[in-house]
Amino acid sequence: MNTTQIFLLCLCGAFFLIVALIAAIGDHYSLKGIPNKSVGNGQHGTARFATKGEVNQTYKQIPYTPRLWRNGEQLPSVDGLIVGCVDRAGSMTALVDDADIHTLMIGASGVGKTANFLYPNIEYCCAAGMSFVTTDSKGDLYRNTATIAEKYYGYKISVIDLRNPTRSSGYNMLYLVNKYMDLYKTEGKLEFKAKSEKFAKITAKTIISADGDVSSMGQNAFFYEAAEGLLTAVILLIAEFCPSEKRHIISVFKLIQDLLAPSGTKGVSRFQMLIDKLPGEHKARWFAGAALNSSDQAMASVMSTALSRLNSFIDSELEQILCFDTSIDVEEFCNHKSAIYLVLPEEDATKHFLISLIFQQLYREILTVADEKGGQLDKRVMFYMDEIGSATRS
Repeated sequence: MNTTQIFLLCLCGAFFLIVALIAAIGDHYSLKGIPNKSVGNGQHGTARFATKGEVNQTYKQIPYTPRLWRNGEQLPSVDGLIVGCVDRAGSMTALVDDADIHTLMIGASGVGKTANFLYPNIEYCCAAGMSFVTTDSKGDLYRNTATIAEKYYGYKISVIDLRNPTRSSGYNMLYLVNKYMDLYKTEGKLEFKAKSEKFAKITAKTIISADGDVSSMGQNAFFYEAAEGLLTAVILLIAEFCPSEKRHIISVFKLIQDLLAPSGTKGVSRFQMLIDKLPGEHKARWFAGAALNSSDQAMASVMSTALSRLNSFIDSELEQILCFDTSIDVEEFCNHKSAIYLVLPEEDATKHFLISLIFQQLYREILTVADEKGGQLDKRVMFYMDEIGSATRS
């Protein structure tokens, strides 16, 4: 046997060896072996139902006893949200999540979102002493729970009723600006002036940025930011110089509208003439600086932008809510047991914007109160946004 034949035989042997090796490996990792191997390392998802032990570890178990609570007995000390319950032989235990969470409940009409989730949570909220805000699309929530909260738990009740504005509590958006401006006038403390300016900026931002952050508005961002500063300046002027019965958001609209009228002096607008009457260090000058230092056409555009944002408030029914003393004091709301019901008509979308503004303003003012307390409120505050999709879609 010559060298060539030996080489061919070795080559064939190597080939068959490789084929046998591939077959052995392929059979080891073939589909036949899958049933005999453990699977589930996350490739099909890791979600599962919690075990009973995990539920007990995650949630506080609080006896749900409204009859005792209404008599002032066995009141819960845990602030939180009821996310479930355990019913045992005539007694019910609530599963309360005491973490800082947001909870979304989605369900078709009639599944019991309000009756089986919102009502028990409002009862627990009252028993635990947490202040809360809730929307109410039909007024049923207010009728069925407000008396209980006031009579048995000592809550201060406020209702912003957009269905029947003439029977509503008042909501003056400038209340805190006016309050601290009055304190600054009487006591002269700088901290009161600073708070008045802070709440004026919050109100202006809430109105101008109702649709989101103005920085996302591209080339128009300047006009919205300048309008925000101008609105802050006008709010401060209204709070400082108007009589008490005129210090509300409708007066802000009327003043800006009057300032847009021709001044009779070429090159000088009415707004510039008004600002020139203020001391050089007056903060209204500074807040309105972006508008004052722009061209006449740009300043008119800024004022028109602010005016267009205020147009929504011009409504004879809404004026019954916005132009009188307010029943909502955010500082009192955060420090004492209070309930705010926002009754809205689902069929009238023209009033839904006010619900959104109230939520935004309340949230920002609550953050300010929390900052003054070191970043945390003494007691948790709850927002129950029932049918929030209807309330904010406009």
